[in-house]
Amino acid sequence: MMIGRRTIVAGGFALAAAPGLADARPARPPGRFGHVMMDAGTGAILDARDADAAFIPASTTKSLTTLAALATLPPTTRFLTRVHASGPVEGGVLDGDLTLVGGGDAMLDTADLAQLAADLRATGLRRVTGAFRVTGVAGPERAVLNTRQPLQAGYNPAIGPLCLNFNRVLLRWRNGGGARRLTANAHADGRSIVARSVAARESRQADRPRHDRTETGETWTLPARDLARDGERWFPVRDPMLYAATVFRDLCAVQGIRLPVPERTALVPADAPLAVHGSDVAFAQIKKMMKYSNNLAAEMLGIAAAQRLGAAPATVEDAAQTTLDWLTRQGIATDGMVLENHSGLSTRSRLTPRQMADCLRLGSRRFGDAFASLHTTGKLRGEAGGLPAYTLRTKTGTMHFVRCLAGFVEVEGRRAVFAVFHADDDRRAALDARYAPYDEGRPPGGKRWLRRALDHENAILKDWIAGRLGQARSRPTFAMEPIEEDGR
Repeated sequence: MMIGRRTIVAGGFALAAAPGLADARPARPPGRFGHVMMDAGTGAILDARDADAAFIPASTTKSLTTLAALATLPPTTRFLTRVHASGPVEGGVLDGDLTLVGGGDAMLDTADLAQLAADLRATGLRRVTGAFRVTGVAGPERAVLNTRQPLQAGYNPAIGPLCLNFNRVLLRWRNGGGARRLTANAHADGRSIVARSVAARESRQADRPRHDRTETGETWTLPARDLARDGERWFPVRDPMLYAATVFRDLCAVQGIRLPVPERTALVPADAPLAVHGSDVAFAQIKKMMKYSNNLAAEMLGIAAAQRLGAAPATVEDAAQTTLDWLTRQGIATDGMVLENHSGLSTRSRLTPRQMADCLRLGSRRFGDAFASLHTTGKLRGEAGGLPAYTLRTKTGTMHFVRCLAGFVEVEGRRAVFAVFHADDDRRAALDARYAPYDEGRPPGGKRWLRRALDHENAILKDWIAGRLGQARSRPTFAMEPIEEDGR
């Protein structure tokens, strides 16, 4: 939906652009754009253009997820990955079953599982006579985050209560001696081990990667033409529970603990665990999610927030609806706002610049600088001569023919929140209409469109810093009747 006119709200004011800046502003890209700058303290609108027009928010959605997670999860919240035994360990032998239980830790990695295996050895365990089972706490499970995104993209993995390495595997290929070797690795900083549940093979007939899955594992088939030079790439895992369980089994073997082949179970043991790994506290997880803009972590934190609000989401969409309902109660979400997920990996979500600014302002009021600090500190691009001192903290969102920027800007002690959204709806819709599961091709004109959007966005920020936010500080805020302005 495009709104062609805008309203300056009562209590707000519009300022003229700084001399020379508006004329020098680069041409915006085809499509439409909307923006708003709002005083972080008073909520006064300092500048707006189509601030109530709905846009695809892309990864700026993670700012909403951050607000919901901070507001609902106790700051000391930790997500626990546990190992349970169905009987006592005597003489190094467990006469019963061993169960690995995922607790919703999106950032569990190979090194964490290695430590969990070492902790298990410290209990004296060496062998299990029963089964080795794997399960997880209640929560959504799906083989792909978003079915309308490329299926080979590492940012689009499976989701479930037991995650490992962001549910990604590092495929490596090496050439030498007349042969090519492909390996799948459960890789993380400081630790790597072969991922036995994931196989990699090449095909001379394939023109793009392809994924196949069975009950006992999954296979990525890669085009032979892409493997002529040594390389590596992250690929998504579609069966994260089996992935984590097989890696844990091998890490236990390193510790001298023999485990059977893992079996799935729906039963989550209620007794005391034999060994436990606790994640970082929730705030640290949120910080990493924002820093790396990780989609899986955003969805997992959103699910945890929804559960804390009393919901039992069966899908990521259910969890997002719970957050949307919560935002409605906060006075942020209004008719027309759509939140399909917590990561922004969707072209169905819709958000206005004003709603985004309201969210940022609420976060600033409730959590102070702690909320703003979760956004990336940055600088304007290009020549910044003549500008007053400023600080800029932002979250970006980028898709083909979609560009979003939202965050905080401070000049001479005055802080504002802002959102700048650009979109070419027709070309974005055309891409969605011809979606193909493994297509990662860049659309014609996409790179040039994004460059123009970035230039236009940068010029708007420079305009605000140089001529609007600084000047507004010395001008009185006065009541005005709503003014209708042309929104072209």
